Amino acid sequence: MKVFATVFLALALGAVSSPVPNDEREVGLAKRGAVLTAQFATESEINGRFILENNLWGQSAATSGFQSSQVTATNGNAVTWHTTYTWTGGNFQVKSYANLDLRTGLGKSISSISSIPTTWQWTYSSASSNLVADVSYDLWLSNVAGSGGASSSSTFEIMVWLSTRGGAGPAGSQIGTASVNGVTWRLFKGTVSTWTVFSFVAPNEITNFNSDLKPFLTFLTQNQGVPSSQLLVQAQAGTEPFIGSATLTTNSYSISIN
Repeated sequence: MKVFATVFLALALGAVSSPVPNDEREVGLAKRGAVLTAQFATESEINGRFILENNLWGQSAATSGFQSSQVTATNGNAVTWHTTYTWTGGNFQVKSYANLDLRTGLGKSISSISSIPTTWQWTYSSASSNLVADVSYDLWLSNVAGSGGASSSSTFEIMVWLSTRGGAGPAGSQIGTASVNGVTWRLFKGTVSTWTVFSFVAPNEITNFNSDLKPFLTFLTQNQGVPSSQLLVQAQAGTEPFIGSATLTTNSYSISIN
């Protein structure tokens, strides 16, 4: 789990600036990615650094709905993108996880990672009053290098929820709180399929997140028995809608594993 602000901005700038040659306009438009609408549609971004994933993995639980995702710009290693959806039915089931999936720097053990700096500036451009959704990072651990998340080799799933709306909650139950990077997060623990899920849920919505994800992993190795030998095999950032309609716009997203 359209009319975009960037279009209006482009029109406004065009009204007050010198005409742009047709060839330059075409180059600018080419930087926009495809509109992904298929259930598992993907697109490579920044020479393979990221993969944009529409990932409507739970759509069968809905009685009706759709979702599309698109990258609209890149700047260095930062990506601007959005996803728009409407879902009804299956109120307690996640319908999708549209996300940017990092594809570089993976396969390192927790103990060998020095930092995971990330910046995520996002907003709900629109959101229905009945929206139930989260905005979250999803980190996957395994004993098997080169494997991916949500697989038979997955051992731990670490989620960092920057937003929860409409009563959305993570897998399992709350086991306490965790002070990480100056924020007191609600800490949840549960089991999905064969792996353990830890979820850090922010006390308030964080729409401008400029932080380091390594301390979340360190907290779990020091306090929850997660072995520091575990390998980080996947790192995603996106949104999980249950029901409702919204457009989630990421103005800038970046992440690195050092």
